[in-house]
Amino acid sequence: MQQGNYAGIPGQAMWTRRGTDALQTWIHTPVDGQARGLVLLAPPVGREHIQAYRSNRQLAMLLASEGYCVARACYRGVGDSHALEPDQNVVEAWRQDLLDTAAHARQVCGTEELPVWAIGHRMGATLLAGIAEHFDHVIAWEPVAGSVFVKQWSRLRNATLPDIPVGDRVDLMGLCLGNEQAAQLSSLRDPRKLANLPEHVAIFREKDQPRAKVMYGVESLDTRVHYDILDQLIRMLPRPVLTPVGGDGRGPLRNEFTAPTGVECAEEIVRVEPKDYMGVLTGPVLTDKPGRPIASWTDKPVTFYAPGASEPRDGSALWSETARELAGHGVASLRADRDGAADRAELWADRDPNPYRHANAQAMREQAQWLNNHFNSTVVATVLCSGAWDTLCAAREPEGIPVEGMILLNQNEWRMKQEFFDELRKTYDADARLHAAALTSRQAKEELARPATPRRDAVKDKVAGAASAAQSVLGAVKEKGSYALRHYAPEPVWNLIARHPEASIADYILDRASRNARVVLLVGPQDEPRYRETLTPRAVARLTGRGRDIREEYLPNVDHSILSRTARDVVVTRVVELLSQWEGRSPANG
Repeated sequence: MQQGNYAGIPGQAMWTRRGTDALQTWIHTPVDGQARGLVLLAPPVGREHIQAYRSNRQLAMLLASEGYCVARACYRGVGDSHALEPDQNVVEAWRQDLLDTAAHARQVCGTEELPVWAIGHRMGATLLAGIAEHFDHVIAWEPVAGSVFVKQWSRLRNATLPDIPVGDRVDLMGLCLGNEQAAQLSSLRDPRKLANLPEHVAIFREKDQPRAKVMYGVESLDTRVHYDILDQLIRMLPRPVLTPVGGDGRGPLRNEFTAPTGVECAEEIVRVEPKDYMGVLTGPVLTDKPGRPIASWTDKPVTFYAPGASEPRDGSALWSETARELAGHGVASLRADRDGAADRAELWADRDPNPYRHANAQAMREQAQWLNNHFNSTVVATVLCSGAWDTLCAAREPEGIPVEGMILLNQNEWRMKQEFFDELRKTYDADARLHAAALTSRQAKEELARPATPRRDAVKDKVAGAASAAQSVLGAVKEKGSYALRHYAPEPVWNLIARHPEASIADYILDRASRNARVVLLVGPQDEPRYRETLTPRAVARLTGRGRDIREEYLPNVDHSILSRTARDVVVTRVVELLSQWEGRSPANG
């Protein structure tokens, strides 16, 4: 193996299996061509897959730096892997995915004669417990019973999205199962309660469960990597001597499949210049060209995606699903991570970066330019929430963004000042909330322990009452002033205000974005109040009256982050309709 030719600590993606059963696997290897063996990482599923993504990736890089080859698995129906079929037994399918990933990883790493260990996180731990005989050592990290997982996420979905119908299925927020599949998953017992748990399976569960949940069970912007826990996991693994291995940790970069429409398609793991980060290009293949290159059909655009927050490129499998659906209708697309997110995260980074950043605007510009360099076709941005903000920010800057169209999903924040979001970002820290809760509890106990002083308490009450009254008066004045400004300010004054990055006003931003591009605004019910509050419909009416190509649509049953299955069906259908009917500029060449 040549020095520097292997996957390395940051890792390299590859395809395990082919066609519509393909899985995306990430391989991480030591830098010197020697390894102690292979570690399979079985991640959580559903929304927890996204929330724990950074923790599992950082664990993989740390393991590789300690001399282990590492394979990060991705199940069918999760992340960049292909979909799980409705009639498949979910437990059998996911366990087979883990076994196939381990076998393929051993082959490409050249570790067939070395031990293979496994670390499973949450449902990954529970799945591994049933196939533990295939591994030399298994660590079940924060295992959970299937019934508990299904109940927790179905209840959370129903509590947070009560107005969006579920239909005849079990929606677990980013993972949707048929009723029989949900029953299959629910049948898995917590490994801690198994009477015949194999001796080589070790349970690892933190005593401080609220802290443990910060790595998998809070909002993605709240998650925090606890490196002391990752260190404990690494120390639980056997540590044999390093042995030279014969593989480079690199596998197939291309997978071909046939779309339901009958169109021959492919997806390739590509490097996006100029910073050479990983992306996935999906689209129809040109069967009459050597090598069957990926390219959009004549007069079809190419597109790229960006999820909300700082989440991985697949967006809880929303964009991988959309990409494959679009490929069957002749449209090629790219999905890649933004700066510092998912597989662009640096080692020792313990939390996702603020998604509202100028660095992310640059990432959107780079992805658009990459598509322009590789395809002679119209480039359209298909972006959600903060991804829409990043794209609009790029369009607002002098350099602009080389796209001829934008599909903006649930875009309702028009403020372009990064410092505003930097301050707001400080509240997105579950660890800080835990510390604050502990401090508040301690202060409350100290206050209760202090002897009561009537005079002191009376003074405190008067001061608090005066402050509250003043706050109410100021709030009322501010609200009336804001209403008057928004509804009665002359248009030139309003447009001047809109230019300021502090202002959350659509007029100036949409003016810049629509100068050389068609803009489509897709708005769900959760975002409609804020969308109207910022007077975006008025901005759209003004600009379309001047000849700009701006359209707005109000989509039913769409939650803000598009986590419900119903919302995803609506969005995928509408995006496919828009892009398959979009008028491209010329035949696309690979």
